[in-house]
Amino acid sequence: MARMRIAILGLFPTDPGRIVGGVEATTLRLSEGLSRVPGTDVHVVVSAPGRPVETVSLAPNRTVHSVGTFDHFGNVLLAFPDRRRMVRALRRIEPDIVHAHSADRHALAAFDSGFPAVMSIHGVIEEETRLERRPVERIRGLFRNRMVDSALRRARNVIYVSPYLKDLYDAKLAHARRWVVENPVAPVFFETKGEEEPGRVLFAGLIIPRKGLRNLLEAVAIARREAPELRLALAGASTDPSYMKELRGRSDALRISDRVLFLGGLSPEKLAEECARAALVVLVSRQETSPVSIQEAMAAGKPVIGSDVGGIPYLVREGETGFLVPYGEPVLLARRIVKILRDAGLRRRMGSEARKEAERRFSVMGAARAALEAYHEILSAPRVSG
Repeated sequence: MARMRIAILGLFPTDPGRIVGGVEATTLRLSEGLSRVPGTDVHVVVSAPGRPVETVSLAPNRTVHSVGTFDHFGNVLLAFPDRRRMVRALRRIEPDIVHAHSADRHALAAFDSGFPAVMSIHGVIEEETRLERRPVERIRGLFRNRMVDSALRRARNVIYVSPYLKDLYDAKLAHARRWVVENPVAPVFFETKGEEEPGRVLFAGLIIPRKGLRNLLEAVAIARREAPELRLALAGASTDPSYMKELRGRSDALRISDRVLFLGGLSPEKLAEECARAALVVLVSRQETSPVSIQEAMAAGKPVIGSDVGGIPYLVREGETGFLVPYGEPVLLARRIVKILRDAGLRRRMGSEARKEAERRFSVMGAARAALEAYHEILSAPRVSG
């Protein structure tokens, strides 16, 4: 049987020990899984700021091609310069199939290349743009939305990373073949062991306004009245210094600064250790699609409290693997935190159910096999131009 040459387009970590965001985690883990399947050659094509133009071999059959980027007015130009760079790389690689991980410039480059292509939708970009506080980013988002609209029209093969996206986009994408392949979680989270630290609550994710951290700080201040041992660990990189300053100021105002730890961005190994130490994990964002941090917490066997928005209810089963709370209700969030902290039996039951769910849905090789099934279906079907 001929080898399958697979090209992955998307964000990819420069250092596997410092992953920023769920897309980087997904492209890293999926490329690892695909490369372990006999008869595959995996090529990752990256166009991102701050990366040198280079080709790096990560394994005999897994290579990363960093092609550079056009730093100025990229979204305004609908990413044409970056798309051309990626297309040139693809034509050198000559893949059997291209898997683009975003419904914007990466998808458009995949379609521009002329090779069989599938687009993974990772988020609701239009909603992320609407919630952006910074004016410059909102303007950038409007141009990015134009790329998304074009990608959705041109797509003939689509992978959703969450059943939530299937429910959201199926009608709009009735012209395309569609699959659900959920994001894979690194094995280190399934394997993590360690002593739980009483009262320790973990948040993992980017430190940005959309993640609802002011709300979480308010809840911690309330919950401490009944659970004085409570400590909140915030693990994640900050992309908005003014927001980080705002959070530190709010912690001071609430008199909980001695109970809030800002850990910064962590390697997967360090984050897995933090999951092991935590009694529970909280993510109460205003908008989410399929947060990898919840999947990682589940793999580590931890109960999760999540906001009842977007794709979170497709991950957290109310009362079974954790609790769902409305966004922006710190009093109810505080009650749920206290309930889990005060009931060791409940923590164990929820954590055990969460791990079982993660083992069933989020393994690296499970995602790789599901993606390969989609690739084979695409390659065996008649070609349709897009």
